Amino acid sequence: KYMIVVTGGLGFIGSNLIKKLNNKNINDIILVDNIDKNGNYKNLEGLKFNDFYSSNDFLNNIENIGDIKYIFHLGACSSTTEMNGDYLYNNNFLYSRKLIDYCSSKKIPITYASSASVYGLGYYGFDEEKRIESPLNLYAASKFLIDNYVISNKFNCSVSGLRFFNVYGPGEKHKGEMKSVIGKFLDNIKSNDKLQLFEGSENI
Repeated sequence: KYMIVVTGGLGFIGSNLIKKLNNKNINDIILVDNIDKNGNYKNLEGLKFNDFYSSNDFLNNIENIGDIKYIFHLGACSSTTEMNGDYLYNNNFLYSRKLIDYCSSKKIPITYASSASVYGLGYYGFDEEKRIESPLNLYAASKFLIDNYVISNKFNCSVSGLRFFNVYGPGEKHKGEMKSVIGKFLDNIKSNDKLQLFEGSENI
């Protein structure tokens, strides 16, 4: 079996990735995520996969899961306003590091989600150079840490980090205030027939 793991599979990016894989007749998928009260379970609709694990259960049982061929690690705390540094360290950095180290030991290629927020406000561009990387917040710092770990070490497998910018589309409704600006604009138009660009813009 060509088994693929998608962590964060109930999230916006993860669920859309699984749909794309399904469209290519790839259904031998392990979905890893935590069901939350905000309604990410609604993204289960239409997804085809073999099994489901919570984030912690997956890491604790990864040796017993089977012949994993590829891991897309998209699971993380994506809140840019999260102020609990220990939580971000454990959830975004330490979990990712353990998973990447495991992949290296088993020679399993892995692609993980980073963030364009590691560049700061982008005054100096968006090249992968230390001189222009200035994390915007604690969330960005947690992504910067895992990027730095990957860049600073050698692995026995392919490790790719994707620095996503402002992604948007179907499946992000559960993110609330963390949804994309496009998603917020759409909600504004549907509920008020107006587009609020920023606080106070309705008075312009």
